[in-house]
Amino acid sequence: MSALHRFARRRYFQDNYLYLLSEGDDAALVDPGDAEVALALAADLGVRPRFIVHTHGHPDHTGGSERLRRALGAVVLGHGADAGLFRPDQDLAGEGELALGAIRLRVHPAPGHTPGSVLLEWRGRLLTGDTLFALGCGSCRHGGDPARLAETFAQVLGALPGSLLVQPGHDYAARNLPFALALEPSGPVAERARALEAARAEGREPEVATLDDERATNPFLRLGAPGVAAAIAREAPGARSDIERFVALRAMRDRA
Repeated sequence: MSALHRFARRRYFQDNYLYLLSEGDDAALVDPGDAEVALALAADLGVRPRFIVHTHGHPDHTGGSERLRRALGAVVLGHGADAGLFRPDQDLAGEGELALGAIRLRVHPAPGHTPGSVLLEWRGRLLTGDTLFALGCGSCRHGGDPARLAETFAQVLGALPGSLLVQPGHDYAARNLPFALALEPSGPVAERARALEAARAEGREPEVATLDDERATNPFLRLGAPGVAAAIAREAPGARSDIERFVALRAMRDRA
């Protein structure tokens, strides 16, 4: 990787991820829910982040912001629709392209998990917060709306390049796998299950998937796949639109 830019991920709590992006002397933290872990990562990389960007406002992702704002003098950015959950200095509403010093991010509004959820695209990576996970999607039980999340999946994720590397806010791969396997017990989902098991056995983080990998294995991106469609038809025989089918699938996952 070029010395001019760096990308790093670090786990905190049990399964959360925070991220650090840097271009030259400019650095930004994404979803630093734990200030100590974020500061340690910055120290390891020898950078002083001047920006903190949040994919959404839930406290397990924003809980470190106040301390980091004071410690680093950093500017906190997040979507105003989630401003009741934390205190951003700059609203991301209406921002398609974001300049953080030398760092250039694309911001994709992605409401559903929360009203102000966004996706952040940077150098071939898609930081998805709690909108898209390995083999799953965010729940909507804490201020979210599954119908809006369905629209985000169809209109926003559906339009993005499949080569993007998916960098979620949690490692939920093992948690989501049984549900995905129950719907599609063979093919790419089974292959991904074997890869996840191998990583777990070796004590490694799960391999980073591309958006196309998710399209091949994630039931929320596969509403028309035979196994997924059949399960939805049993759950909600009156569902006609993709939004209704997505909402039914999310309800099934909530009970699983």
